[in-house]
Amino acid sequence: MDLLLVASQVLIGAVFAVAAFTKLRSRADLRSFASSLVMVPERLRRPVAGAVAIGEAATAALMVIPEIGLLLGGIMLGAFSLVIAVTVRRGVRMSCRCFGPSAVPLGRLHLVRNALLLLVVALGGTALAFPGGPPDAAALAVAIPAGLAGAVVFIAFDDIAGLFMDRTGRV
Repeated sequence: MDLLLVASQVLIGAVFAVAAFTKLRSRADLRSFASSLVMVPERLRRPVAGAVAIGEAATAALMVIPEIGLLLGGIMLGAFSLVIAVTVRRGVRMSCRCFGPSAVPLGRLHLVRNALLLLVVALGGTALAFPGGPPDAAALAVAIPAGLAGAVVFIAFDDIAGLFMDRTGRV
């Protein structure tokens, strides 16, 4: 179970670290993210964008304390999923700026991605319930690259899904 916990921590931590970095690397990137938040009143867009980016960075940093990091990750993913669901339901076209600039509009695909990330959080939480002691070097040598590989898949999820979708966005 320690292998599963470490892989979950690395995967969720890396996903949130990249998400935060793409928003916080410059003022222009944060402004760009803020401008994409069309569901938020204009005067609140910058503060909300900053709070989201700080929450993502905190989630990544707190993965060193898995009980807190995984819980915060689950809360953030739940909130993001709620916003995506409301956006889709209302028919609002809003680009996904989860990992930097993108022309891909938020949609059901993002709900699937977030559901899979929530599954990773739940698996990590399950592993916490069955502690087995500190992982050895061999377990870390497997868990860390596995978590990083999984993170790459989730970060590139839009691009990967695009390979299997037609031009209308259907699979």
